[in-house]
Amino acid sequence: MTDRKPTAEDARREIEQLSWLPELEYVLVRKEKAAAFDLPVGTLDKLVRRMRDEHRIADGDADDDDLDDDDEGTRPPAFTDEALALKFAADHRDGFRYVARWGKWLWFDGQRWAFDETLKAFDKARETCRRASADCNEDRVRKILASAKTVAAVERLAKSDRKLAATVAQWDADPWLLNTPGGVVDLKTGKMRGHRADDYMTKITATTPDNAMPSPRFDAFLDRITGGDKALQGFLQRLAGYALTGVTTEHAMAFFYGEGSNGKSVTIDTWAGVLGDYHTTAPFDTLAASKNERHPTDVADLNGARLVTTGETGEGRYWDEAKLKTLTGGDRVKARFMRQDFFEFTPQFKLVVAGNHKPSLRTVDEAIRRRLHMVPFDVIIPVAERDQQLKAKLRKEWPAILDWMLEGCLDWQEEGLKPPVAVTAASEAYLAEEDTFGRWLLERCDLDANGLAGSTELFQDFDAYARACNEPAGSSKDFREKLSRQAGIVEARTKAVRGYRGLKLKPKTNIGTFDGLRLPRLTVVGGEEKAQ
Repeated sequence: MTDRKPTAEDARREIEQLSWLPELEYVLVRKEKAAAFDLPVGTLDKLVRRMRDEHRIADGDADDDDLDDDDEGTRPPAFTDEALALKFAADHRDGFRYVARWGKWLWFDGQRWAFDETLKAFDKARETCRRASADCNEDRVRKILASAKTVAAVERLAKSDRKLAATVAQWDADPWLLNTPGGVVDLKTGKMRGHRADDYMTKITATTPDNAMPSPRFDAFLDRITGGDKALQGFLQRLAGYALTGVTTEHAMAFFYGEGSNGKSVTIDTWAGVLGDYHTTAPFDTLAASKNERHPTDVADLNGARLVTTGETGEGRYWDEAKLKTLTGGDRVKARFMRQDFFEFTPQFKLVVAGNHKPSLRTVDEAIRRRLHMVPFDVIIPVAERDQQLKAKLRKEWPAILDWMLEGCLDWQEEGLKPPVAVTAASEAYLAEEDTFGRWLLERCDLDANGLAGSTELFQDFDAYARACNEPAGSSKDFREKLSRQAGIVEARTKAVRGYRGLKLKPKTNIGTFDGLRLPRLTVVGGEEKAQ
């Protein structure tokens, strides 16, 4: 003990300890403590109440759970794990959130909520415990307060505090807000405002839009790779603008294709760079047909993204049509992170795939026709014109490029994607080439009200045709579904016959052989399919 006169700091610490005491215990010591610091009892009461108010939820906006935590009748004893956890939650209610489904802390950095990758929340729990240890006069208790066990307990208890607990659904929930370093853009109007913690945004673009910045290099690049096609340029701008939003009403997927050195990779990399956190990549295997089930983390990584791109498609690959429909359909999907629980989310991303090789389709139905947009990059840049530093040079114009994308977003809201002839013709040609069943129906069958074709006869003919095209025919059940869906013809079953009325096969001599060497193909001429 020492005879020195207590300092103001001593008084503050003592009053801090008193503020955590239950009311009955405080009443028993209030006169003694007031005398020790030469304070009127009423003044000490006011100071204690003020500190207790600081422990409460600020501004009277607490919910019932918050009030229960701070109610004097249920307040835990001072310096217990529970008391320290309440203190931690009160101090950091504006800066930290914990999502149990993800098993992750997030913290607000002034612009967005960032995932806690450096144990920042745990460090703040250490800080809470250090302060409590410094405020405590008992050496034994001080050591316990400063222990790793206490810190871990405080951080663990705080995860469930109602002031800090968050759900998966509340993050990046508004599809019409875009977070940028300079502020939050309302994509419906193009106007910008300041950042707010209660927007609960985890993503941010790499740059702030600047409508006053010129972009001569980007403008020249866009004109060169499209061969001066203004309609195609407008489509790319609307597609880029659509990708800024979390809206998926178009149910669209774009495939950029063409031989190398045509600008498609630079285009995608530039969009991805500008979008920053809003962009992510996915292995093409996520979209490709496979005998093996992909791990659900492939899809979990896409949560919150607005632009998803993939690497090279490779030769001989097939789309997973069901996965394409699911990921672009706007319905909720289920996924999980490694060693975490499953959670559901509504996809906000737009798929843009680039490749020199077009993956094949096993089924071409109306849903696939609506979704696929084949974007041709036909202009091959001569060797003398190729600039290996082009991406770095375009980076300097990112603020202007983001503004160009915002203009595209407003145009998209007015016009839709509005694909030009270059895109619709390329899409129709690709789908016609991939629609083995549609070609077979056109080339091998006649619609005849009096016709009747046996089920087995039709399926065997289609099976031979598909094999000649090196395509899988599928099962007889698949065949029946395709006839019903694409031709509107339903199998008739009676005691006398099992087949399809209104349809008959053409003689095989009309189309040559099935050796795969001389099968007629469909081409798209003026938007109409014609055999050649």
